Amino acid sequence: LTPGELWGMVSLQTGLMGLVSGLLALPMGTMLSAVLIYIINRRSFGWTLQFQFIPEIFIQAVILALVAAILAGLYPALRMARTSPALALREE
Repeated sequence: LTPGELWGMVSLQTGLMGLVSGLLALPMGTMLSAVLIYIINRRSFGWTLQFQFIPEIFIQAVILALVAAILAGLYPALRMARTSPALALREE
């Protein structure tokens, strides 16, 4: 592997992890917010909010997770690209 291929592999891995985590967080966050709105608020405070599903917000959340993962993977990708590919893959 060349340093560029290693850089691409690490960047792809971190990008996929960010995408998967963003997609898995959407249903979990939606369920948690529904529980908080319709059960916790009603029982604790006697009032509730209206739940609104806005697709743009969900798309922004996935994009944010993807960008955060890519930014978090920049340093490891740079470090791996500067070392020998065999050593970098062994450490990973």
